[in-house]
Amino acid sequence: MRMGRYLLFAAILFSTGSFGQVVQNLLTGDNFLPGLSEQQKRETISSVNQNVKAPSSSEELNPQLYKYANQDHLAPIRGTSADPNKAFQDYSKIQHMKTSGAPDASAAPTHPLMYDNRISIQERTRLQIESDMAYVQIQQQRSEEILREANKAFDPEVMYDLGLHNGEIAGRYVKAYEQLANMLSGSQKIDFARAVWLVENAHDPSLSWEEFNGLLQNGVQTISKLMVQDKLPVTDNLSKIMSIFKFMADTVKVFDKASEKTIVSKPMLYDYDDFAGKKDISKVFVSKLLRTGSGQCMSLPLLFYLYAKAFGADVNIAFAPQHTYVTFKDRLGNWQNIELTGRMFISTDFHWQSGFITTEQVKSGIYLRPSNEKETVAYLLTTFALTYVKTLGTDNRVLQMANTAKQYAPKNLTSHMIYAGYYIDLYSNVLRQYDMYNFSESKFNNDQQAEAIKQKALSAVQYIRKDLGWREMPDWAYKKWLEGVNQLANRDQHNVRRRQLEKQINGSK
Repeated sequence: MRMGRYLLFAAILFSTGSFGQVVQNLLTGDNFLPGLSEQQKRETISSVNQNVKAPSSSEELNPQLYKYANQDHLAPIRGTSADPNKAFQDYSKIQHMKTSGAPDASAAPTHPLMYDNRISIQERTRLQIESDMAYVQIQQQRSEEILREANKAFDPEVMYDLGLHNGEIAGRYVKAYEQLANMLSGSQKIDFARAVWLVENAHDPSLSWEEFNGLLQNGVQTISKLMVQDKLPVTDNLSKIMSIFKFMADTVKVFDKASEKTIVSKPMLYDYDDFAGKKDISKVFVSKLLRTGSGQCMSLPLLFYLYAKAFGADVNIAFAPQHTYVTFKDRLGNWQNIELTGRMFISTDFHWQSGFITTEQVKSGIYLRPSNEKETVAYLLTTFALTYVKTLGTDNRVLQMANTAKQYAPKNLTSHMIYAGYYIDLYSNVLRQYDMYNFSESKFNNDQQAEAIKQKALSAVQYIRKDLGWREMPDWAYKKWLEGVNQLANRDQHNVRRRQLEKQINGSK
């Protein structure tokens, strides 16, 4: 039986890439208990079904995981060879040992009146047939009883959910998620600085609110002094935005009257080392940027956004393939974009130059569109969910996070990716159990719950592909796009735009 069609969707969608924000695609691998080996994962599953023992050593494991599926089923994802002729074990060809004490069907008892000459041959035949039928029924009942007993010991029920992680780490995530969800529902006031800290503190409990807020307020105070020093109107939206940009993009010197010292602030740089957070997800955190002065295209725009919120400035977060940037309206009502990877103002055409943006994607709303406040909190929640998966693995709580993010940001690409990834991981884990317990092909073919899970995954992938118009941007293409940020033509365009915006401010002084 050929089964490649069942998980071909996973290879089509989740080969490599990211989510419109620079976080590695955590759905490409097996995210069910990602910190454990395959042997440990099976032992964990077996511990739930206590009567079933997992293989005791790695040598006993099939080298190609999920031997039912992996022959032609998960091969597109894992890159393994496929042998459809070995998809399932055929139990009809297995020689089973007779159970001790069980009756032998070949030794059916003879009816006691079989040789009684006082009754006719026809009557003796009828009696023997009835005797044989009764015996067959007894044998069938006995076989069913043996099978039921065997099932209790060796044929556990398939688990069709991924459960919930427990413990101290999971507890931190649960508490943080409740506050993020409350901000989205309106039962708690939106506090973006607090929301960012909740995301990062769940992963790194050593990051206290006092440290995070202190680092943030240091920048706010310097920007305030800069606005006074440059004699800019402190209530003007564009003045606030330009001062924040100057603080993050230039070397700034401001005089602090209280200490009678000059404060020197260096520009915040792009960190090309593990910029997608594949090795260390904290590389994409705002706290890392505040501590070191270098970040990437998640942390840099988010920090700009936090500064803007501190001053009440009106800016928005927007997305491009593997990318996040800041966008706002100038005094003339024109949208302006801030590309903090190169510390420059850019046109929307700059993002189209990547070659990985289509009109379908823009129409669907996943790219080049300013996000509102709740969509931005939902964006933080998706980063939170990805960090949870990276730390603990996929479970039912991840599905809850994805659904919450989708509710308040229906066009958020990442939330749909996480939703689809949950059902892919769930389906893969069902296949793992079929492999572990040597269930038959007929059982799988009649497994309606497994089929429903597969269909949910397929529908989610289809929505991402067709309705949202997503397609993968390879890492090499993104790196090439990054290299183009500092090209002379783009730098000249930035200088022109910056002077134009400064003139808008100077003209109103």
